[in-house]
Amino acid sequence: MYKLLASIAIAAPRETVFACYCDPGTWQEALPSLVALEMLNDPPFGLGTRWRQRRRLLWMSDESEIEVTAFQPPERIEYQVHNAKLAAEGGTLALADHMAEAEGGTIWSVGVSIRMPQPMPAWVEWLFVAPMRWGARRDLRAFKRYIERRATG
Repeated sequence: MYKLLASIAIAAPRETVFACYCDPGTWQEALPSLVALEMLNDPPFGLGTRWRQRRRLLWMSDESEIEVTAFQPPERIEYQVHNAKLAAEGGTLALADHMAEAEGGTIWSVGVSIRMPQPMPAWVEWLFVAPMRWGARRDLRAFKRYIERRATG
């Protein structure tokens, strides 16, 4: 089960939004928080695509390896995020992006699923998810600006 992190309306067709997100060549230009990106397999982007990235979140930098685990163009992408700190505690992290058609464009939503060996107290989960929510909102705003600028030329 995914918990909603963030959602945004983008004035572009769903196919355009999905295609932009599935083009790793746009990521560093669109996302200022992306410090480093290394694709771990060849194109095309789809089920099984893997990459390593280093991202800046607030004052920290975090590295993770990500693999696409579900791919349903132009609507849904799901990923497994492999993070050494979380894995050392026996946890898993998955993300899902959903693009829905909306009047005049697309609603892009991002969800998260965190699994730990034991249930997390609500305040611990909040401490972990709050920075992710902030980062998801920041990244969606950055993609919105990038996509809408390109659409208007």
